[in-house]
Amino acid sequence: MWTQAEFTLFQKYVFIVLVPIAIVVGSIGSILNVIVFSISTKLRKSPCSLYLIFSSIGFMAYLNVVALLKLLQVGFAIDPSVSWSWFCKLKFYFVGFLLMLPRTYLALAGIDRYLMSISNQHRLSSRKVAVKVIIITCLFWMIICVHNIIFYDALTSSNGLVHTCSSSPGAYSTFLSFYSVFINGLSMPLLMVIFGVLTVRNLQRHRNQIQDNNTVGTFQRRKKQEYVILRMLLVQLIVNIILTLPVTFYLCYSGLTQYTQKSSFRVFIENYTYNFFTLLQYISAAVSFYVYSFTSNTFRTELFYILSHFSIAFKRRVIDQSAVLMTRMGHSLATHQ
Repeated sequence: MWTQAEFTLFQKYVFIVLVPIAIVVGSIGSILNVIVFSISTKLRKSPCSLYLIFSSIGFMAYLNVVALLKLLQVGFAIDPSVSWSWFCKLKFYFVGFLLMLPRTYLALAGIDRYLMSISNQHRLSSRKVAVKVIIITCLFWMIICVHNIIFYDALTSSNGLVHTCSSSPGAYSTFLSFYSVFINGLSMPLLMVIFGVLTVRNLQRHRNQIQDNNTVGTFQRRKKQEYVILRMLLVQLIVNIILTLPVTFYLCYSGLTQYTQKSSFRVFIENYTYNFFTLLQYISAAVSFYVYSFTSNTFRTELFYILSHFSIAFKRRVIDQSAVLMTRMGHSLATHQ
């Protein structure tokens, strides 16, 4: 049986190995998402692509800020938030903000697919509307997450030996736990499931109402375009649920047991478990590109086309620059002779 020190050492090396991989792999994937949804002629026409672009940017920011801070804390025992009150407050503000923002954009992408499936609501599914909603959503979460700045602080135990960055025990901790369950954990997946199911039902209903063969062909092409992004979103939803619910339920448990007298070993096990659950969250933020690539042939095709185009353009540029350089060298030699 391992001792607490051995368990801690194991977790330390797991974080040192996996978190940098998640940050690098997730950042590369997010950049590729932005490139594909911005350049692809098949995907960029949809307003939904804007939501997916900004969700990818949000996930990349989450990994490079929140995951990096956690790596420093668990892997290298570096945590300025336990000493500096302002750092503690800003840390949890950005944890809450960067956690919710990209997931909200994913939910909005699902709502956009639903609006596209309603024949009389197409005007609400436009790039102009999407830009406005993206800005409003960002401002909304910037305001909502201010409670973290107010109630989180760098705390010191009564004996002065333990320093933590956390919320004060009491009503706010209980509120925060349920906030995490219903807002962070359940709200976005539920929205995605509801609007995903409604979109599929609407598309099926439209198909049954259409009789003309030419119109059916047009509908089939439209339905295929709708399903391309919808399928990616639904799979991404499943991945998010699996990887983010554990930490959500832990926070609920933590709030409900905040007044329970706990042994030092129980506190150690709870913190140990929580750290591994946060690792799952980081993995969730890193896999969107790979989910899209796995579930959508259109996404893969567009990615390969764009990368091939960039590769050819780069090779041509290198050849042209080499030719120019050789020409200049030839002129220089001729001049000296």
